[in-house]
Amino acid sequence: MVAIAQIVESFAYGTAKSVVQLCELLSDNDQVTVFYGHRQGTEIDLQSSSQRVQWRPLPGRGKTKHIANMRFLREQLRGSFDVLHGHSAYGGLYAKVLGPQLGIKTLYSPRGFSFLREDFPAIGRKVFRAVEKATARRCITVCCGPYEQTLAQSLGGQCVRINNGYDVTAPVSIDRVSNNVLGVGRICHQKGFDIFTDVARRLPENSFTWVGDIQSGKASALEDVPPNVDVISYLPHHELLEKVKFARLILLPSRWEGLSRFLIESVCLGKAIVTSRFPGNLDCLDGDSSGESFANGMACRTTDDYVLAVRQLSRDDETLDRMQWASHRYAAENFDLQSIREQWKSLYQSFGNKRFEREIGV
Repeated sequence: MVAIAQIVESFAYGTAKSVVQLCELLSDNDQVTVFYGHRQGTEIDLQSSSQRVQWRPLPGRGKTKHIANMRFLREQLRGSFDVLHGHSAYGGLYAKVLGPQLGIKTLYSPRGFSFLREDFPAIGRKVFRAVEKATARRCITVCCGPYEQTLAQSLGGQCVRINNGYDVTAPVSIDRVSNNVLGVGRICHQKGFDIFTDVARRLPENSFTWVGDIQSGKASALEDVPPNVDVISYLPHHELLEKVKFARLILLPSRWEGLSRFLIESVCLGKAIVTSRFPGNLDCLDGDSSGESFANGMACRTTDDYVLAVRQLSRDDETLDRMQWASHRYAAENFDLQSIREQWKSLYQSFGNKRFEREIGV
């Protein structure tokens, strides 16, 4: 049995789902503890987590929260764990600082490098990149997709890739899908909610649904939502997946991503996707990323492109059906959960075995 500590300071949608899933994969055989920071929607994910996983909230609040969290973790981790796994920028930094100090094998999952964030000033992004580069050799970086792996390799240090994944199921037949276009995520600049509503405004014959809560202090984002857009708060995961299954298509016009959990789940459920040409999103499309044609969806640059793509897939059942089955094939090859489960178990168990060998003197 391997004793594993997961650290998640920022529990946003994609990170939450990925960590909960990872804990489920590991907790049958290993001891898993998650140290987590509170974020909007966290309780939904904790409710769906395995009872075998121990969840411990981080105490930090306010301007000094990182200092408080580091002190708390240093005491909690000392002598108790074989593997320390940090997720996202701050959880990863906690792990990369504390793991080597305490002699614990350290993993880091970026879940989208912070220096990609276009809502940060240029100097802030440079600082984040410099910190990532300076700490890259203090851990093994576990990348969730090809684009993230390319970025990790440019920073130095050791990295491996284990794709995000989900259970692959056959798509719902065309005659059962609705006319609804679905998007999911925080209502913010990054996720392209403004683009989503612009597209909906130009396609009044379609219904659109966005699942997600508004970013703190950004209530103005909901002031000019067209009447054919239904905005609802985050849902329990099983309810969200039902909406994904029966949506006409998936629209995620995000401006940047690591590797979108929502897009991967949609592809695994056999949905056609319309998304941006940001490289992390292109990892979810089957085709040459330098080209214009993809087997299981469309990548767009402008609002006009999004409107044309949604209009075509709303009217063309034959193309939509072909793209749904292309998503199914692509998911089976790249995001199948059983294969990914074995990769994670192999990675973690390799650390447990080495510790065991040291203890018996091999």
